[in-house]
Amino acid sequence: MKSLTEQFDKEPNLFWQIHEKISSWSAQLLGPIVFNFGRKEEAWNIRTADLLKFPEGSTGKTLGEFLKRNRLEPIARAESHDLYHVLFGYSTSLKDEVALQFFLRGNGKTSIASFGTSIGAWFVFPKQWNYFKASYARGKRCMDLSRLDVKTLLVRNFDELRTSLFKENKTQSGEIDHE
Repeated sequence: MKSLTEQFDKEPNLFWQIHEKISSWSAQLLGPIVFNFGRKEEAWNIRTADLLKFPEGSTGKTLGEFLKRNRLEPIARAESHDLYHVLFGYSTSLKDEVALQFFLRGNGKTSIASFGTSIGAWFVFPKQWNYFKASYARGKRCMDLSRLDVKTLLVRNFDELRTSLFKENKTQSGEIDHE
């Protein structure tokens, strides 16, 4: 008799498709609640159309294009999360949502969402653990994001900003090195 794991290995598509649909639906339902629970960030009061008006090559324009491509609008008081997707190359798939939470935990974030996601990932994505560990390690190598005024980064050149977040010569204050 085959183990449950062996059965899922043979027919993973149906199981994982159902599992991912349910998980994605749950994340979409609970995401706004989690982002608004105990958040201290002010809402940016910005829409995708506003972001698309930023200059070519800017972080704001890149974020707007990402949101438009994914048919999304920024979630109030969670706009920085959307920006992190773009800055660190994570898609909106459930696997990448989880990986982004691991990245943020590696960077020092200790939120209900990141903690719950870390625990849930053990059960939801047992075969992706190396990907999540790599995302965590990558977050540790990144500049401390908690010290940045993320909204002000929208005017910065996207490519230069991405590079500066991982420079070895970070300033003590956590500000982005403008050299």
